[in-house]
Amino acid sequence: MQELAQSLTEAEAEQLECVIHQHLPIFHTEHCVFCRFLSDGNSYLDCGHPCEAKQVHLRDEHGKDHLVLADMGCRNTVFNAQAQSGAYYLHHLMAVGFRHFRVELVDEPAEVVAGVLQQYAALAAGDATPKQVWAWVSQLPDANGNVGGVSGGSLETHHERDKKSMRAPGTPTSAH
Repeated sequence: MQELAQSLTEAEAEQLECVIHQHLPIFHTEHCVFCRFLSDGNSYLDCGHPCEAKQVHLRDEHGKDHLVLADMGCRNTVFNAQAQSGAYYLHHLMAVGFRHFRVELVDEPAEVVAGVLQQYAALAAGDATPKQVWAWVSQLPDANGNVGGVSGGSLETHHERDKKSMRAPGTPTSAH
């Protein structure tokens, strides 16, 4: 993202926006969880559309509740229970030219929305540290009251490993 921002003129860079908080989709499926478990129907033609009135979460083996949303075509999207936060990247993104940031909420209760926005605004203004914002958003409950936590997600920087440090599949980790 840094290279993108720096390759643009100031006027062009003004158009950039970065999502600073979101629950990333884990997967999409044509199988409608709502129809299967909340209806006696077999398709959108006879299911009664429980997706319009009910909320569904899939619980994983670690006890995390992942929100499921249905679209108009009855496809389901499962969102990660753990939010992705750019709290530790915000100041760097601002330094390279980003001026607009978006917070996307899908499973947070209404009563925490103002607080989420205030936390990121305080961070951008220099009135909070990334560590403080990270700690605060990591404790946000989902619609079920469960805490999903937070990660850097796709914003994390991963460094490529040197080829010499890698081993071929099936090779023992240490030779004796």
